Amino acid sequence: MESCSDTKNIQKRCVRNTIELPLFLNMVATSFTTAAISNILLYRTCVHAIGLPREECSPFLSPVKNNETSHIESEVQRYTTSVTTVKGVLDAVVPACLAMFLGAWSNIYGRKPLLMWSLGGTTLSTLCTVIYSMLDGMGPWWHILSVIPSSFSGSYIVLYTGAYSYCSDISSKKDMTLRMTMIEATVSSGTAVGAMFSSYLILYIGSGNIIVLAASLNILAFLFVTFVLRESLVKVKKGGSTNVFSLSLIKELFEEFLKKRPFNRRAQIILITVANFLLVVVIFGLSMLEYLFTRQKLGWSLQQFTKYSALSTVQSFAGKFIGVLVVQKVLRLGDITFVVFGVSTAIIEYIIKIFAVASWQMYASVLVSMFKGLAGPLTRSFLSKILNPTEVSKIFALMCAAESIAPLIAPILYNAVYAATLHIFPSSLYVLSASITLICLTLLGYVQYFNRKASKISAQAPEETMKPVTS
Repeated sequence: MESCSDTKNIQKRCVRNTIELPLFLNMVATSFTTAAISNILLYRTCVHAIGLPREECSPFLSPVKNNETSHIESEVQRYTTSVTTVKGVLDAVVPACLAMFLGAWSNIYGRKPLLMWSLGGTTLSTLCTVIYSMLDGMGPWWHILSVIPSSFSGSYIVLYTGAYSYCSDISSKKDMTLRMTMIEATVSSGTAVGAMFSSYLILYIGSGNIIVLAASLNILAFLFVTFVLRESLVKVKKGGSTNVFSLSLIKELFEEFLKKRPFNRRAQIILITVANFLLVVVIFGLSMLEYLFTRQKLGWSLQQFTKYSALSTVQSFAGKFIGVLVVQKVLRLGDITFVVFGVSTAIIEYIIKIFAVASWQMYASVLVSMFKGLAGPLTRSFLSKILNPTEVSKIFALMCAAESIAPLIAPILYNAVYAATLHIFPSSLYVLSASITLICLTLLGYVQYFNRKASKISAQAPEETMKPVTS
């Protein structure tokens, strides 16, 4: 890689502006922790909340499922979903508020503080989870305390706000789509690697040790951002911690978001923001409960689920690159047109899963929706092309802030539906997901309509200086 030791080389690829590396390490660590803590919570619920003997509950700790827990599975899962709901809400409330301030704040004081704070808090939370896993006498509700450091440092919401803004700073318009896709692909690949190896590592080194490994990866990510990654903004003010909660930053953000623009661009920005928000609700809703669904309906073990999860993530990873580098260029599809297609295939995926009664149907559904993961990077790419460079980071910050509310709503909505239908129709998760995704498809359809209408107006008025882009 080339040197980027001076400000002129900020857009050149080099180690010191490789934001993808710490993101990858963090996602691998998150996958390790999620896999390990899921079974620990089931075991602790069985022992401390349900009050059954440890010998009867011990099968929950194994990544290989057997029928020994079938008679208590539903009761344990229902209680565990209550714990994860509270954990999810706590992990979303404070980051949702922080993202509203820190996105605009970083335009003045830099992107690195956002990345450092969020990774530092995540590292402390993982260390707290290590302690929790070692103290067998602590019930499931004690795990809630481990969320506090991550929550009050902004969690992944502030991390993604900083990452997207950093990517926008160091990318030209020509490379924007690819760099945004790289961010998404990094998240997918990190999740895939973590999911692929987590169950085997749990078998060989135990749940507690895999969480220690996750904490080590988060420490490495934090050290890289702190000492290696360079600031993406050329001129930043030092300090600024006392100005984080300035209301003027929020006012400026909303004024930029809601100001009137030609070609119905304000409407397009709002529709894209709402659509992305709803898609994130679906992602978080399913991520919390899909393991429990496959365990309940298909009898999967953690090992089976992590294999499926890894394949799903690898498929998403491949879909992003094939979509951007091959399909979109060969077919000359606009960003929004391709997003509409990808979201449509997601609906088909959920419909297949509604009626799934065998494992192969779950795998088949994933292959159908290869391009659904492009919604995030391509909508951001589209916005970067219709906005002025000075507006991009502000709009991205507000989008991330809006999406940060999704983890707050998702656990309440999805856990309520799953708990109510667990015995009669657990596939209701996918009915809900398909319905929400259909709303997103409608909103994106309007974005496409507005942009095509703008193209016709622009063709009739060639003197117009602000042109629409191919949708």
